[in-house]
Amino acid sequence: MRRLRHPAQEVPDWGKWLPFIPAALHLLAVYMLIEGRSEQGQNLTLLSLASLITLVLVLLVTIYRFSKQTPHLMLYTAIIAGVVNLLSMFPEEPNIVNFSNNGLGVLHVWLSIIGFSLLFAATLQSILVLVLHNKLRHKPASIHPLLPPLLEMEHFLSALVLSGIICLGFAFGLGFGLPDIVIQSQPLHKIILSVLAWFSFCTFYIGYKSSRLSGIRFARLCIIAFVILSIGFLGTKLVVQYIL
Repeated sequence: MRRLRHPAQEVPDWGKWLPFIPAALHLLAVYMLIEGRSEQGQNLTLLSLASLITLVLVLLVTIYRFSKQTPHLMLYTAIIAGVVNLLSMFPEEPNIVNFSNNGLGVLHVWLSIIGFSLLFAATLQSILVLVLHNKLRHKPASIHPLLPPLLEMEHFLSALVLSGIICLGFAFGLGFGLPDIVIQSQPLHKIILSVLAWFSFCTFYIGYKSSRLSGIRFARLCIIAFVILSIGFLGTKLVVQYIL
């Protein structure tokens, strides 16, 4: 069977704007989830946070597509966002958090969400790097023509990890400046796992940039670090809302 090849013509520039249409609808849905259900504060349930994270994820990839081709990453993020939006339609017990007159807390939450989204994108990119590497070794003829070169994908991965490290680093710094009652209300394992994951990302990034880690090993380690971060970032809400 002959393999279909990508046509010579490029995707029209206006096509890069199309993802902003569903993203706008996604934004409306997130607003209704978080702000529209209570006048006492923001409703930060597990699914509303997951929906907000996937929205930021889609926007990040959409903006990046103006400079580089990322069709596979765009496809995967859109599918994940669609699934999370469908799940968010199921009723949840409200988790109201009031951020009025607490600008530091709002900035901490937003930086945490953006940092988590960047590292989520880095994890998806890591999977693509590993898939491409495997195909180069075993089935090079099966490589999709729209996939960028492996080295370019590794550079994009390292840029995502660095951006995520910076955002989470600032978020942690602001978090430790919050009132003691707010810090003490957070589970200890959540703080430990989140900080451990952040240090892991920092160590792996330095190792990759200093050529002590190959791009493939860096991608594998990033996936492991993100699993730790996910357990700390979302695992607590999952246990509290759905298990306990």
